[in-house]
Order: sequence, then structure tokens, then C-alpha cells
Amino acid sequence: MKVKFLLLLSVTVSLPTVAFVACKKDSPVALAESASVLSAAAPPPTAKVVSYAIDPASKTAIDMPGVAEHIKADTTGAAGRLDVDVSNLANTRGEVKVDLTTLSTHTFGTNRDADQTSHARNWLEVGDVAAADVKKTNQYAVFAIQSVDKISEPNVSKVAATKDNNEDIRTVTATVHGEFLVHGHKAVKDVPIEARFHYPSGAAADGSPTRIDIKSTTPLHVTLKEHDVHPRDTFGKLTDWSASLISKVAETADITLDIHASPSADSPK
Repeated sequence: MKVKFLLLLSVTVSLPTVAFVACKKDSPVALAESASVLSAAAPPPTAKVVSYAIDPASKTAIDMPGVAEHIKADTTGAAGRLDVDVSNLANTRGEVKVDLTTLSTHTFGTNRDADQTSHARNWLEVGDVAAADVKKTNQYAVFAIQSVDKISEPNVSKVAATKDNNEDIRTVTATVHGEFLVHGHKAVKDVPIEARFHYPSGAAADGSPTRIDIKSTTPLHVTLKEHDVHPRDTFGKLTDWSASLISKVAETADITLDIHASPSADSPK
């Protein structure tokens, strides 16, 4: 049984920051080129940024409600980098990568999920039927942060802290805007988020947080056809959409991000 799937953002990131290079939305983009094609804009020169590395165990949850099947899945691999200005969060930039080879479905709660997972990865060309170079090219879904707005409080030190064990936590909401790349095709996306900034209890409010937790408050909505994600036969060849298949499974995927980040090794102490 062929089932369709798609993923994304995580948010997780780890590509160098360079000038953005425009390309057509429907033009395939090899991941090897994504450092130049999808790189996040550099923070302003006046920004006081601290670099944070995305926790590799960061997750995404994927929901695909179809007529006959309601596919549920997740990813458990991530990477990336965030350059965070806690004095003015509007200056924050970064790039998030989600490892699609870790995508697994949990639709049935039986051994049918293993078959569905295999089909889902093959739709994305990161499964067993994909050639090694094709799998490497399509391995990551990438979200590059171009701007941040609708921030509840840009200066984290002005946010009232809540106590959680031996930590002070300051919570901010915002909307992140950027470019989303999956399966070699990109699209502009907006992601409303909640960010929780962790500090040692009693630490100065203007210091750097020891951890940042980021969750999307509204799912990232992805249309499969927009990213050329189609059913594929066991030889990895493209199979045309059919009325029966479309009526069975969803044409879109809603992705919820659950990202964690800690100061990277090259951050100032």
C-alpha cells in the first residue's frame, strides 16, 4: 500500500551565514547548494548575538488528515545554528535542518507502521529505493530565518521570570519568517512560535540563557505538490497522482516544531 507523506521544521540549523541567493520557487535546489541558496540573512552589525547549536534530538510532529487515513508521524533528528540577540530578538537569524531519514509514522500502532514509514521516506526520496547521492541531497528539510516580528517583548531581560526548579524561565512569543526547502524545492513560510529562555535561578536578566526551547504555536502548513513530493514505485520512479490515491491520503502536512538549543562551542563565555 502506497501512502503519502511529507515533512518538515523542525527548526534546527547548522549552515554558514552568507548572502541570500534568489531562485525560482519551483526550481529544484540540491542540498549541497543550500548554504548559498537558503542561508539566513546576517544579523545587523549592531546586533549582540550569541550562537546556539540545535540539539540533535530536537523533534517535529507531522499530522496529515486524509479522507480514509489520518497519518501521524514524527522526526527525531535535527541540526543547525541560531544567532540570538536577547536584547533585541528582531535581530535573531539562523537556519534549521530536520533529518528526514529519521521520519517514522505512528498511524496504526501495529507493524503496518513500518511499511507506511518506508513508503513515506521513499516519497521524499530518502528511503531504501533512493540512490545514495539522491538520498544525501534530500536528507534535510531546511528552514532559513529571514526576519522575526510580532514579538511580545524584544528584550528578554524585561520579561518577568517564572520559577521552574532551579531555573528562571522567560517566555516570549513571535512570528518567524523565512524560506523552507524540502525535496529540492523551496517556499516562503511564516511560523508563529513560543520561545522559552532558561537562566540559572537568580542570574542576571541581561545575561545569556543556558538553553532555549522553541515550539511552533501554529503548525507549518506544507503542500506536497509544491515540493514535488509524489508516490513512487519500488524502483524509485515517479508514479502519477491518481484520484483513488488522493481520495485516500492527505495532500498537505501540518508540522509542529519542538526545538531545543544550547550555546555553541564558539559562543563567547
